[in-house]
Amino acid sequence: YICRNHHDAFIPVNSDVHFKLGIYVNTHEAMAQEKTYASVKQCIYCGSKSYAEGSPRKLGDEHIIPEALGGRLILKEASCNACETITSRTELEWLRSSYYAARVQKGLGKRKKRVPATLPLKVTINGTVVTKAVPLKEYPAMVVTLLFDTPEILLGLDPVDKVLSGGVAAGILPTFGELMKEHLAQGTVTFEPPRKSASSTQLGRMLAKIAHAYAVAELGINGFNAVLQPIILGADTRHLAYYIGGSREIPPPIPCHYSLSLSISPSATGQEFYEVAIRLLPDIQGMPMYRVVVGTPCNTQ
Repeated sequence: YICRNHHDAFIPVNSDVHFKLGIYVNTHEAMAQEKTYASVKQCIYCGSKSYAEGSPRKLGDEHIIPEALGGRLILKEASCNACETITSRTELEWLRSSYYAARVQKGLGKRKKRVPATLPLKVTINGTVVTKAVPLKEYPAMVVTLLFDTPEILLGLDPVDKVLSGGVAAGILPTFGELMKEHLAQGTVTFEPPRKSASSTQLGRMLAKIAHAYAVAELGINGFNAVLQPIILGADTRHLAYYIGGSREIPPPIPCHYSLSLSISPSATGQEFYEVAIRLLPDIQGMPMYRVVVGTPCNTQ
């Protein structure tokens, strides 16, 4: 994404645009930023009771929100090795791309992991591209992410095979404008994250994983009729927009690393669904809210 002056929009490559807005009822807020839930003792994604075939190791503990985004909600013994590998790879696509600079600058992630001293910033000066190694504290960090439509299942629509599409949201840290002045005075600034392969599908799958894990933590593994496992594991991603969406309105920032809420939401046809609202890095101005339908109450189909 490129910035030529303070009024430019920040547009990630290959982004799509569309929107609708929904509502929430019966909200159950997860205000605690740290909590360890009871052991599930089976993989919440595939149902396996062992970490790996023939392995005596316990199932892995699942961070509901990625640890790299400050996640401290832990679901004990909840993931096998195979599913752990899949969900980790999906999350890394966005954690090492759009979210990278902001989360590193904020000091989020594994405490033992080495933090880079500088981050690269490209400035085009009189037609020549110069790559600067900017000290971490002086880097003008931002997060460019996507906005999605209301989950189509809540609109009473039928599932349609299509790419999960959305508009663009730019999360700007308070120091962004001041730190950009020096570089903009020299030319056009280009931000290039370490990984450029992140897609709307991978963001949708990461949100599905967060929502499903949180619903299991709050309701229990058998507490609802779950629907997201094929999406999370990548077995079937044709209908992401049917279950995964968001709001066009950007809510005000709140002083925490993440926000989750579980609610029962009625669809346009009157059927009730469990829905999880997700905000990642909501302390940054401009970060959106996502909505993910995780399934139905056990007394419905």
